[in-house]
Amino acid sequence: MTYIDIPIDTDPQDILNECYTFLQTVVPGWTPNPGSLDVWLLMSMAFVAAESRDVASAVPSSIFRWFGANLLQLPPQDAQPASGTTTWTMLDNAGYTIPDGTQVGVPASGDVSYVFLTSGDVTVPPGSTTATITIIAQDPGADSTNLGAPGSTVDLIDPLTFVSTITLTGPTAGGVDAEADDDYLSRLVAELQLLAPRPILPADFSVFARNIPGVYRATTIDGYNPSGPSTGNPRMVTVISIDQNGNPVSTPVKAAVAADLTARREVNFVVNTADANVVLIDVTYNAKALVGQDPTALATAVNTALSGYLNPATWGTDISGDPQVWNNVTTVRYLEIANVINDVSGVDYIVSLTIGIHGGSMGTSDLTMTGIAPLANDGTITGVIS
Repeated sequence: MTYIDIPIDTDPQDILNECYTFLQTVVPGWTPNPGSLDVWLLMSMAFVAAESRDVASAVPSSIFRWFGANLLQLPPQDAQPASGTTTWTMLDNAGYTIPDGTQVGVPASGDVSYVFLTSGDVTVPPGSTTATITIIAQDPGADSTNLGAPGSTVDLIDPLTFVSTITLTGPTAGGVDAEADDDYLSRLVAELQLLAPRPILPADFSVFARNIPGVYRATTIDGYNPSGPSTGNPRMVTVISIDQNGNPVSTPVKAAVAADLTARREVNFVVNTADANVVLIDVTYNAKALVGQDPTALATAVNTALSGYLNPATWGTDISGDPQVWNNVTTVRYLEIANVINDVSGVDYIVSLTIGIHGGSMGTSDLTMTGIAPLANDGTITGVIS
């Protein structure tokens, strides 16, 4: 069954003709002579290239086995070995141990037999002459299943001189061949047809919202109703979306987000949309520069770093590094601002630092931003580098 057919030209003659055309372009007057060495070399290289292209053009079915097993948690059915129960009779009652992995042969037909191994060490205590032992096929697959019958003789392969006879208590069973690619792919297709793309967790709503044109980042508040407002509402979410520059999306885009998510959820589930609250953060700092640094250039670098940190387009970026993930971070931390300054190359140490919400008092405490999904933005940044 072919699922992907990549249109790559794999005909050796076509490749050879391309080589001829190229040479005639770069070497005016050149014509291919069937008896010349250069043509023979081109022919051999064309055949090698054709084989490589042929391999490149065929996507093996095994790639779908990996996809299903690792991304959809639908593993292919691996081959399973057959097993059987046997009765072992010793030559005497002196007491013996049959080691784990002892090899025996179970006849199939004619001179064909299959190797089985004993499972675990089995001790035949003194005074006893028999033991019941489970054997497992060395090679998994259906060929080693349904062998023998009650009382059938099993051949001992390993040299255990104290063993008299080995017989089956019933036919071997349980051997299964590995699922063929075509069978697995058919099962995978059936499984995919049952999967409905549906948001379940709050983060799922954010992921679906990002598929709407105009939305770059989104965050979702579970149970929040912007009308009121109120929290803890069952079967309700509010999705806040912004564009790539950190600006709230337009009203039509918000309507498209609500319509798409509402259609994906069950009836009576409410999907609201709202805008983020952009909060301006003022920073005043005094820092010392390392010897040899230009204070003016360093102040510019520090201000740029603070503006980059206090940026609604990147605020709340996930630790994974995915720029589209938006964690709803509502606190601007004083020490994080200090780290931004200290991390600028050329800064020796901070003399003083205060932060505040624009228009409010400045201090050295963390700032709690207002709004259901606030985004920090740089307000007035005043710095002195000496």
